[in-house]
Amino acid sequence: MKTPSVRMYVDENGNYSLRENLTNPSNRFLCLTGVIMRLSTHDKLEQQLGELKLRYFGSKKIVLHRREIVSGKPPFEVLRNEGTRDYFNADMLKLFSDLEYRVISVLIDKKAHVDKYKLRAQDPYALALEYLMQRYQYWLQDYAKKFKPIFGDILAESRGGREDRITKETHKFIYEGEGFNRLRNASQYFSSKEIKLRKKKDNIAGLQLVDLISHPARRHILSQNNLAQNLDSASFAQEVVNILVAQKFRRDKSGQIDGHGTVFFPK
Repeated sequence: MKTPSVRMYVDENGNYSLRENLTNPSNRFLCLTGVIMRLSTHDKLEQQLGELKLRYFGSKKIVLHRREIVSGKPPFEVLRNEGTRDYFNADMLKLFSDLEYRVISVLIDKKAHVDKYKLRAQDPYALALEYLMQRYQYWLQDYAKKFKPIFGDILAESRGGREDRITKETHKFIYEGEGFNRLRNASQYFSSKEIKLRKKKDNIAGLQLVDLISHPARRHILSQNNLAQNLDSASFAQEVVNILVAQKFRRDKSGQIDGHGTVFFPK
């Protein structure tokens, strides 16, 4: 059995259904974001997040979730204090900046996808996951050329039941080269054809990190494609975007992010 030394933690923003009213912006987009990091780096992240949780919320067992943090819902009610939130935001931004990781984010415009391909429209979740796995494999290939060959795997949040079965089947299907844009030689880079799934309550640091940055990444891709207003330059989300663009999105040798660290489909 191959042993991974790198892992990509994946967060889903939106849903894969094509049967909803796709003119509604809340239904129109599906975004998958992946954070790539060495497992040794994840150990550091786990320690740093634990210390941060203890400092602000009094327990390392709390699971960070962007939606509840933004609204200040329990157990994050301490962030309703403006001064405390400012300190918390500053600590999070420093963590986002200092930690060593790379980000790939894939956004599917489901309305444009259906309008363009009609009955030939592919499953948007499978399409997004395949683009994500492709770029992850390219990252692993680049690493092997610069340093040494390594194996990576993928960990996503379990959603239970039917959704988990779809995720597992889709990952295996893509791994075996049966996707829309065929993945080749995956066994040389991925440690397993199986995707790992863990529940939110399992308190996985990497899944919490990708949860916190996936929405800003999504907004960045939308704004780059004139599908969302630019964020307030002083907002926390824009500061996260600035870090992603300056340091964290995967890019090619010339520094190009589009198509490498961010993917928008269809163009």
